[in-house]
Amino acid sequence: MASRARYAGKVVVVTGGGRGIGAGIVRAFAESGAHVVICDKDESNARVLEQQLPGAVFIRCDVTREEDLRTLIAETVRRFGRLDCLVNNAGYHPPAQLLEDTSAQDFRQLLELNLLGSYTLTKLALPHLRKSQGNVINISSLCGAIGQSQALPYVATKYLPREHLDPAMGDAGRLLARPQG
Repeated sequence: MASRARYAGKVVVVTGGGRGIGAGIVRAFAESGAHVVICDKDESNARVLEQQLPGAVFIRCDVTREEDLRTLIAETVRRFGRLDCLVNNAGYHPPAQLLEDTSAQDFRQLLELNLLGSYTLTKLALPHLRKSQGNVINISSLCGAIGQSQALPYVATKYLPREHLDPAMGDAGRLLARPQG
């Protein structure tokens, strides 16, 4: 029962929370007593989690669209009055592909999803996280640290948050950034 109370009353936003690692993160926070906002662009899996987990709510959001991110933060604060933790989990690992076969447009789309979405959402969440002395958790990948053949664009999008966004977040007031990997 002590673990259930650990996050009682805390409000957590999890991007890409409808499936995979994100769904696991949503479950863990909900089982620890948090109110969890499931951010995902795929409604079906997220709605199932919302029904299964007390304190979980789904807000449809495409993290590559700044207006969706603004709505996500505004709606979270409207519903719960606060924000204590942001988990930047949404991302994509494309199939293996040689660099010369990867278009600039494919790379741009990956940057939008894996890097700029996290950056923009963190920037929008900061005022609320500062008030609550909250946390940002950036889900990264071991590929960002050691590389992966035939996945240079993915490696770049996972290296940048790990090496640059996480340390910079540590300087953002009293906000605690937790590098993951």
